Amino acid sequence: MIKVSVNGEMKEIEKNLNIKQLIEVLEYKQQGFAIAVNTTFVSIKKYEQTIVNDGDTIDILAPVQGG
Repeated sequence: MIKVSVNGEMKEIEKNLNIKQLIEVLEYKQQGFAIAVNTTFVSIKKYEQTIVNDGDTIDILAPVQGG
């Protein structure tokens, strides 16, 4: 198990998860969001190739409506 920060909250997750698996583990259902790992945005095409490491900071950002 490793510890990561997800949107400012510490989570304990399995080792060697990629971003796609992390989203499934967190049961994140909202559509249309962006993910940054250690302040670097990860494209959807790279979700399966990007492994989450111990101590990473993950930000899941949903679009904000308004004008």
